[in-house]
Amino acid sequence: MTNLWLDLRFSLRAIRRSPLFASVAILSLALGIGANSAIFTLMDQIMLRQLPIKNPDQLVMLFQRGAHNGNNMGGRMHSYPIYQDIQQKAAPFSEVLCRRLLSVSISVDNQTERVGAEMVSGNYFTMLGVQPAVGRLFNSNDDDRVFQGHPVAVLSYDYWKTRFSRDPNVVGKKILVNNYPMTIVGVSAPGFAGLDPAVAPQIRVPILMKPAMLPQWFWLEPADRRTRWVQVFARMKPGYTVESARPQLQTLFHQIREYEATLPEAKNWSAYARDQFLRGTIHIDKAATGYSQLRNSFSTALIVLMCMVGLVLLIACANVANLLIARAFARQKEIAVRLSIGASRGQLVRQLLVESMVLSFAGGVAGVLLAVAMTRGLLALVPSDGNPLLIRAEPDLRILLFTLALTFLTGFIFGLLPALRASRPDLWVTLKDAMGSIAGTGGSLYLRKGLVAAQVALSFLLLFGAGLFVRSLQNLKAVDTGFRDLDNLVTFQLSPALSGYDEARTVHFYDQLLENVRAIPGVKSAGLASVALLAGDEWDSSTAVEGHQAKDGEDMQAFMNSISPGYFATMGIAIKEGRDFDRRDMKNNSKVAIVNEEFARHFFGDKSAVGRRLGRGGGPGTKLDTEIIGVSANTLYEGPREGVRRQVFIPNWGNQGVAFYVRAGIGSASAYGALRNEVKKLDASMPIYGLKTLGAQLDETLLTERLIALLSAGFGMLATLLAAIGLYGVMSFTVARRTKEMGVRMALGARPASVIWLVMKEVLLLLVLGLAVGVPAAIGLGRFVATQLYGIKAGDPWIAGASMLMLIVVATVAGLIPAQRASRIDPILALRYE
Repeated sequence: MTNLWLDLRFSLRAIRRSPLFASVAILSLALGIGANSAIFTLMDQIMLRQLPIKNPDQLVMLFQRGAHNGNNMGGRMHSYPIYQDIQQKAAPFSEVLCRRLLSVSISVDNQTERVGAEMVSGNYFTMLGVQPAVGRLFNSNDDDRVFQGHPVAVLSYDYWKTRFSRDPNVVGKKILVNNYPMTIVGVSAPGFAGLDPAVAPQIRVPILMKPAMLPQWFWLEPADRRTRWVQVFARMKPGYTVESARPQLQTLFHQIREYEATLPEAKNWSAYARDQFLRGTIHIDKAATGYSQLRNSFSTALIVLMCMVGLVLLIACANVANLLIARAFARQKEIAVRLSIGASRGQLVRQLLVESMVLSFAGGVAGVLLAVAMTRGLLALVPSDGNPLLIRAEPDLRILLFTLALTFLTGFIFGLLPALRASRPDLWVTLKDAMGSIAGTGGSLYLRKGLVAAQVALSFLLLFGAGLFVRSLQNLKAVDTGFRDLDNLVTFQLSPALSGYDEARTVHFYDQLLENVRAIPGVKSAGLASVALLAGDEWDSSTAVEGHQAKDGEDMQAFMNSISPGYFATMGIAIKEGRDFDRRDMKNNSKVAIVNEEFARHFFGDKSAVGRRLGRGGGPGTKLDTEIIGVSANTLYEGPREGVRRQVFIPNWGNQGVAFYVRAGIGSASAYGALRNEVKKLDASMPIYGLKTLGAQLDETLLTERLIALLSAGFGMLATLLAAIGLYGVMSFTVARRTKEMGVRMALGARPASVIWLVMKEVLLLLVLGLAVGVPAAIGLGRFVATQLYGIKAGDPWIAGASMLMLIVVATVAGLIPAQRASRIDPILALRYE
């Protein structure tokens, strides 16, 4: 321990005597370690960390695949009766729960806000093993019995802390949830946020309170087997595995579907539809880490970025190893003297490794600070939509342990080879002051050149990947949305049903608000739609079309939206044929529709669609009772990746949640305040949310692509800079070693250009060696990121060429500086150089 302490003190003194060397080494490592820690912070919290519940390894999630012949209200959903069937009859499970995430309006002491909520079955907390912090939690006996008979709520601990200042008297307090009176009965324990590792609901209510929580879904009966709207989780019995439980669960699921095929709702199914329905399957996923939409969106991107930052760290390690080799060359006489007076090679290796560890841990500390800043910046880009993100930028013990392990491994990797090489000098030659013949002609120079070639190869990988992702993002942003001037098109959303509005009152509210908004100075037009555009949301429906006989298995889906008059003008969408909606069409159960060009072309070809009829539903008895009155130009619906859909527009009549669109000639910042004021004038308690431009909405939809493009471009430039520093260092080292040789060449008449070429040949050789490895590796690895690309192939030759050109330019600049220095050597001074 004493020797280690002495080595540490010696290393600190040695580093202090070389501040430039230490600064470059520490900064290189800080960038590499910080980038890795930042991406791992996100990956750990979104993908790897188990839920803080009882026996998380027993938790599984159930989902269906195949035709369901009904309504599907979200990802991995089941009908409530299916949940009950599984709960009562599935032998592999000890308990089964259901839940649904949503947003609600909460009024407390006459203050209304929109928050994230979760409807849960009565056994939700008991199955997960969650305890109350205050009051009580739900249980099956008290909160899972009577439809609409449990107006009680449980607060999350964080919401209780921020909104109610940890007041224990909150238990028994009356609040309004969607204008429905409820009583707070308890607060869940700290540390528990739910089954989503990224997003935390702030309030939970029993699933049987669905009418109060989802008043806009007045058409949905919980007993309806054909509408899937709840997610189902289960706890495996001891002795069961996912593999052993699957056959029994599939048998039960098939029995359920056979029963459902005998119900009245199935009487109009075709033989093909019935057969496809009975082929449906149910699947089991391990859910120890929960289920998250954010994870689904970001998991592939995080894996790609983790690989990229790993390459950056390797380049940083190679850079520091090069610096240590050069430093060892400068200290070779010191090392030789220490060996000659009795120091062992092991002692020297240990001392040099301690020095590299000191540099590594200094880089690790700086890297942690950099990781916090980078993670905060990334999280600032992620929209939360009323649900606070659980991801924290500040490192916890897991992240610190990861960074510590990474730091130790990094220090060992970049320090070991230089230490072994430096501790083996030729004592006789070194002590005779024959500088340059030692490290210059032996393996040290070859090692340094090999490290630089590796840096070039890794830099090409990163630059090529960055080029693909940047070009993919450009292609996505260049897709014609069909909407005009997105940055002057402001959107916001309202849900009057969550404030207690019925259908008639909602219609009146929308009419008034549209009239008032259109009267705002600078506003050119305004309209509304029930489905927000370019947000990844969609409403599709099987559609029967006059004159078109659907074949078995044919896709008859149409993507629906209900809109107001003025919508097309506001969005800048041309009516290609027929007419737009007007006031006479705005009535309950209106039987007119407008289709887009894609729909008209698909079903009617070159013939006119106006005057043809549609029907909602795919059965043989579907009534064709809706007339097409117009054809609109094609536009995007969910986003650029999904492309143009076959769309059907119907008049909006009292939809309980809509997105308003406002064409504003005034600046968007000024429009925001004016729009808030108009909503406040009509109803000061109604929350307004999603206020942004449509351009900003498109950026949010492309968030994953933007993050990958932004970070990969940054990592690619950083890797290139580190490689350039490494190349410059090696060539400067080479020029210094060959000073006497170049002096002789100059004395014998060599021109400066030939000396420059002598140096640049070595630069070119290192570049070619690096690219010979990097180019095939990049093309081979391209298929792993192909799913993240849009409008470009993973082996795009133009991106490869541009990446090579950039590396050639950077390498040329890095090599020319020492080459020009060599061409200006004074032969007299060079011949006297030692």
